[in-house]
Amino acid sequence: MGRAEYKVPGGKLLAAETEIEDGVLVKVKVTGDFFMHPETAIEDLEAVLTGIMVDDLEAEVIRFFEGREVTLYGSSPEDF
Repeated sequence: MGRAEYKVPGGKLLAAETEIEDGVLVKVKVTGDFFMHPETAIEDLEAVLTGIMVDDLEAEVIRFFEGREVTLYGSSPEDF
């Protein structure tokens, strides 16, 4: 399992733990000290990203935030 962390300048910490098999995200867990409302949106994001090709990650994250009403505190969709 891999782990990555990103500290938003002047903001919060974002972390992701992933498991990748044959270029596909088979497990995704997003954590950190950021706030997302509704809180269930983080689980929705993890579900959307699980099963996609790693090469499609950025486009899927953008699509996720464009298609939902999600409020972020201490981070922005681009940070993910």
